Amino acid sequence: MADDEQRTSGVVPGLAQDFIAQLRAVTEGLEDLAGFGERRLRAPGEFPLPGALSAAQLASIASSVGAQRRSIEALKAQLSSFDEQLAVLEQILAPLAEWSRTWAELEQRLLTMRREPPAQSQATGS
Repeated sequence: MADDEQRTSGVVPGLAQDFIAQLRAVTEGLEDLAGFGERRLRAPGEFPLPGALSAAQLASIASSVGAQRRSIEALKAQLSSFDEQLAVLEQILAPLAEWSRTWAELEQRLLTMRREPPAQSQATGS
């Protein structure tokens, strides 16, 4: 029974160790491809390795994201103001559009209205 527990508890760490070993091998292979296999000290004035820049880059990215969010907030305010202006314009135009529709209907009726021919009106009047 103690052997079964040791085998079961040893399986998970063994799998994790295998995974870590494979991950390490892949990372070392990528370092060799990129030329990071040999480690050397930086000369004064030389740019730091990409890993050293990550904190500054992340700070810059965070600052940029904050600026973009502030820009979006400003755009939202401008769009809200523009929407209010359009709502006022819509309220002004609604009665004008109704009046225009009524006028067009009146014009149509006047153009299609027929006068009774004179002969017909005399025949009905006699």
